[in-house]
Amino acid sequence: EMLFRLLLETGIKKSEASRLLPDDIDRSNPKAPILTIRHKRKNQYKERRIGLDSDWLKVYDLYRQQYPPKSGKEEIFTCTARNLEYILTDVGERAEIPFKLSFEAMRWTSAVRDYRQDISEDAIREKLGLSKVSWYETSNKIKRLSEQLDRDNIKSQ
Repeated sequence: EMLFRLLLETGIKKSEASRLLPDDIDRSNPKAPILTIRHKRKNQYKERRIGLDSDWLKVYDLYRQQYPPKSGKEEIFTCTARNLEYILTDVGERAEIPFKLSFEAMRWTSAVRDYRQDISEDAIREKLGLSKVSWYETSNKIKRLSEQLDRDNIKSQ
């Protein structure tokens, strides 16, 4: 549940999730926790901050009780990125989601949800960590997916 909710809220990539450290979660304001995603590119550090739902902290704390860190710098997920994908697939199967749950599907779902909640396109782009150039194509796909949801909802009524 913790992994599922994290991905649904943040839209982070598998590689980003597998590198998360407990220190990447800013709990200084428990009502508005923040996740920091850090990257190093060409001797330059970049980071982006993504807001988390305060209820997610409760699920995260339960997870940490089950899987306590052995040291202060240990990643939140102690398995490989590939195993995280298997775990996510298992979550989807147990929840009887009618398609294979994956990091990519969760990333798109997060973006479409944000778009449908009228979050600004620039805020979604920054949340996903995309450049303005790559956003052009991505934003069009998000719009098409949202329109498809509308058509599917009309058909099911």
